[in-house]
Amino acid sequence: MLKQPIPEQPDTESTTTSGSPSNFLDYATRLHPTLLQHYYDMIATSSLNNEGSATPLPALAFQDVVLGDIIGRGGFSFVHEIKYVTLQDIYDTGNEEAASRAAFAATYDTTGDANGNNKPPAQQFVLKTLRPDLPEDEHNKGIIDLAVEAQFLAALSHPHILTLRGHANSDPLESRYFVILDRLVSTLDHKLKLWRKDVGINMGYWFGPCFGYCCGSPHVIHRIWMERFTVARDIASALEYLHGQNIVYRDLKPDNIGFNSDGTLKMFDFGLAKRVTNADKSDHELYKLTGNTGSLRYMAPEVALNKPYSLTVDAYSFGVLFWQLCALTVPYSGYSCKMHADLVVGKGYRPSADASWPESWSSLMSQCWAVDYRNRPSFEHILKVMNAELEDWTAEGDDFNMTNDEGRGADTEKIKARKGKSVFKIKARKDRQTLDLDTRLVKPEGGVERKHDASIV
Repeated sequence: MLKQPIPEQPDTESTTTSGSPSNFLDYATRLHPTLLQHYYDMIATSSLNNEGSATPLPALAFQDVVLGDIIGRGGFSFVHEIKYVTLQDIYDTGNEEAASRAAFAATYDTTGDANGNNKPPAQQFVLKTLRPDLPEDEHNKGIIDLAVEAQFLAALSHPHILTLRGHANSDPLESRYFVILDRLVSTLDHKLKLWRKDVGINMGYWFGPCFGYCCGSPHVIHRIWMERFTVARDIASALEYLHGQNIVYRDLKPDNIGFNSDGTLKMFDFGLAKRVTNADKSDHELYKLTGNTGSLRYMAPEVALNKPYSLTVDAYSFGVLFWQLCALTVPYSGYSCKMHADLVVGKGYRPSADASWPESWSSLMSQCWAVDYRNRPSFEHILKVMNAELEDWTAEGDDFNMTNDEGRGADTEKIKARKGKSVFKIKARKDRQTLDLDTRLVKPEGGVERKHDASIV
């Protein structure tokens, strides 16, 4: 079992280094007791041992895995390509564990070709581990962050949430701990850019309000709309599942949504996720959790203001992301942190819906990003809306065309084809990245400094 009691308060004059698990626990107990308790709360309800499961997750040593290039970087972690796996019998701790390790290794063909080069695996995986270049305090916070994410992924099972495939055979609170995940081939941020380019090519030429767009490819436009609403539906499905487990995600954004080689959407990076309990409640509906958590561009006002909040903060983020999926442009582009605080958080500014969009779209967006959290819809409702919209798009099928109507309104009407420059024809400009930084870390010139004095829980 991974569960273990909180260590007693250590001598404050003892030395601490992140290399020793016992010293790390002393350090974390003194400086990050709430974050450490969050980890122990997690393992009270889930275990990487997968008790009750037919097959335990494979537990591997670093010596079992041959790593390739670094293919991803996060605030606390590196993501490595796994080239192949060569198991060492010394790390087999039992028959079931050995069978699990062997089954994982079997996904890699190690027979090699005529030149002795190992063939790529039938299914590719990646290894996520801590970055070695972090300051000591951030490194120790990262240890708990990765351990918490591992516990979340081990306990969750949903087609649109990234699957945990294996983990290190060491204690999750050791600095060299790692997790093995499915490899993703792209992110939603990348897809948004491709869609925007494809729409610009296939919209055709604008011949004024009387004729609208001509010489376009309506079937391509229809396919892209279908793809975008499928993404929205899949995200809503995953968040409905998480909220059903009393988990608030808190970091919904294009960079945390990926796609595997089959094109299936997968939400990942659960470092900011939190399972809320009665102990967190400050009111009958609100919880006292860490404020200013996530990325400002998609952050609910109450989170930015360090007020108690509820699961509905994810609905706010979904509303902003849904607008981005429809508009194919970055929300609050060009805003600084101060502008966001003054206009979005302080004065309630929100992105403007295109006049041609059906009222049902803009209505859902407005409900999701409502200032009053009690007016935000549940993901059960959001999922129903997304499914209904997809049924409409499917029903239109080959009959879809780019007309100059005033929006769909009724199911048989079509979306107005003309989009303003701010949607499709806007020139690319470098957005100020401050709204997209992980609020756990900021990276000014010359190093890394902590954004939070308190641990994020």
